[in-house]
Amino acid sequence: MKKLNVLHISPDFNYTCGVSKYISLIFAELIKYDNINLFFITNGGDSLQRITSLGIEPHIINFSKGIKNLKYFFRNIIELKNFCKEKSIDIIHTHHRYPELISNLIKKDLNVKTVTTVHSIVHGYKCLSFKSDIVIAVSKTVKENLTTNFGVNPSKVVQIYNPVAKNLVPLEKKEIRQKFGLNDNEVVILFVGRFTKEKGAYLLLNAFNMISDENINLKLFVITDREKSELKLENDVYFFPVSNNIEEYYTLSDAVIMPSLIESFPYVMLEAGLYKKVFIGAEVGGIKEFITDGLNGLLFKPNSEEEIVRIIKVFLSMNNTEKEKLSMNLHKKVTSLYDVESYVETLINIYNSLIQK
Repeated sequence: MKKLNVLHISPDFNYTCGVSKYISLIFAELIKYDNINLFFITNGGDSLQRITSLGIEPHIINFSKGIKNLKYFFRNIIELKNFCKEKSIDIIHTHHRYPELISNLIKKDLNVKTVTTVHSIVHGYKCLSFKSDIVIAVSKTVKENLTTNFGVNPSKVVQIYNPVAKNLVPLEKKEIRQKFGLNDNEVVILFVGRFTKEKGAYLLLNAFNMISDENINLKLFVITDREKSELKLENDVYFFPVSNNIEEYYTLSDAVIMPSLIESFPYVMLEAGLYKKVFIGAEVGGIKEFITDGLNGLLFKPNSEEEIVRIIKVFLSMNNTEKEKLSMNLHKKVTSLYDVESYVETLINIYNSLIQK
């Protein structure tokens, strides 16, 4: 049987990027299949080790996001075309709209099939976007955006929630907390993600400063890609740089918060469930699709410092039994999703169906 040559393309391959985590998970499973050759193109990032450790050498092409790509457009077409010819690529699987556009412009000349996974809720460029043979939506919210706002034919949209790695090795919470100098009375709320307006990071800092004065044992741990010198951090806000190993931070935390203004289906939410943490999230997109307030997490209205203060107070007022109910219900729901093995089987079926067509 001929091997299938599959190329994935994704920009900004960073530790704080959920797309990068997704690609790392599925690549670790895909490399187990003898009938698939994997290739990867990106423009760089701080977590390329995730790919190289699997024995896959990323091919770097200079491209960006948004309007800046006009500068690289024709060069990128030639580069991608040459790469696909050299490697005899059968399927191009993209994870961003710009490489998806380039891939669909060259697919007829090269006789390749195209797949794109849509990880975000986006707007604009309707006539240029989502022309792939198969479009994978990471949530129902994303699928609705594709079919309603972009006019994508529902018959070529496959909605699959992101897979999760269920084989976590539990760490000892008390031991980890002692390592970070935390006592039993201190409550840690964890934020993981890019420090941007879209992620609600500045709202969170302002809200935390409003509430921390009256709650001396409350701590905020921030795992982000920004330099510490760029952030104005108050007392009881602790900054940590991103890395490949953030298990310790999930382990020591009591709750995980996502004050985002827009979300498709965040991995941080899934990881909170895997680590059996109370999840606190803004009532937007894929968060409100997956989280039921008071059942498997706590929700608050987005874009409001007062709402963040309110929901943190709600969390602090809860007893251990109530918190355990929220965290265990989320854990059950997250672990009911596709594991990586099942997800990749579905993905390979998609690839094979395209080749057979």
